[in-house]
Amino acid sequence: MDITRKLKTAMTAQNVTQTELANRTSQSQKTLSAKMIANNFRINEFERLITALGCELELNIVLPDGRKI
Repeated sequence: MDITRKLKTAMTAQNVTQTELANRTSQSQKTLSAKMIANNFRINEFERLITALGCELELNIVLPDGRKI
């Protein structure tokens, strides 16, 4: 699942619209929509969006043997 799909899933779970999330993160809905369509987020931007949803972002590196760092 790509990160935009994960973001949409979190938005649905938190009952937050794109417009509301854009407002919470001080950007226009148009800007947020464009980033979501392009699936183009920097990690710090994505973390800010997730935090604005009242959620927490976890980031793991998965080694070839399946171990997570």
